[in-house]
Amino acid sequence: MRTTLLSLTFRWAVLLLSLPLSAQLSSLDERYARLTPAEAPEVLAQFRASRLPADTCLKVTITHKPRRGDDAAPVHGLLWVGWADGGPRVRFEARDSQGRQVYAFIAKKNAQASMLWVSQNGQPAKAITAVGLGSPLAPGLLLTPFDLHLPFTHWEKSAYVSTERVVGRPAHVYLAKNPQPGAPTQVRFALDRAYGAMLSAISEDAQGKALRTLQVEEFGKAGDQWLFAAISVRDESTRDVDLLQVTHAALNLRLADGFFDQRTLPQPANTPSDEQFKAL
Repeated sequence: MRTTLLSLTFRWAVLLLSLPLSAQLSSLDERYARLTPAEAPEVLAQFRASRLPADTCLKVTITHKPRRGDDAAPVHGLLWVGWADGGPRVRFEARDSQGRQVYAFIAKKNAQASMLWVSQNGQPAKAITAVGLGSPLAPGLLLTPFDLHLPFTHWEKSAYVSTERVVGRPAHVYLAKNPQPGAPTQVRFALDRAYGAMLSAISEDAQGKALRTLQVEEFGKAGDQWLFAAISVRDESTRDVDLLQVTHAALNLRLADGFFDQRTLPQPANTPSDEQFKAL
């Protein structure tokens, strides 16, 4: 089951139309009211602490959509999400048509640090110390580990900017400053006011010019669990886009100890059974 952000906005509109005009104006004002200095860090802390109820594995496809020309053949991958030591853990594997692993990464983050390891074609994992956009998950793609790991959500210098409409939804906007030199200098990300989910993230240079935009396009439901079902990443200079779509989700997993150990990265991880995966 999938629902677009436009669909969620439509539901808000239906609710508002059923109210008297005075109540509509009051509701709109409340939805876009600025956070107080005490509320802003609390909202960010709640987002950083949010997590899925259990380990999860997602089947994904990534399609490059150039501004001109035909879409590229989709890249298939698996994305595992877990939690340990006060923060999320992510493992991603891209596989070729024969199921062989061609690219993989493990990423970890919490309030103290952000760590990333990458393995290509079964080679030993290498630690990536630069905090930046990095290299794509496969040749011809825009999407990088940065777009799935989202290290900027835990950067120390993160400040509340405004509450405004983002992709049709009331959202709290924060500006995170990169602790290292390089691109992006900062990331402007928006958190849905009602649900606390991230809606978009704009990577910017030192002058505040947008370099690339990540946006949640759809939410989907697997069983009783709502998940993001599609995200896009747009290069603002070329206007090319990558679209990542979640096709299936395996929920309520119990991943083995050491699953997110970077030393295991050169070997493909065990995949949940077909019976464990639910279509979105």
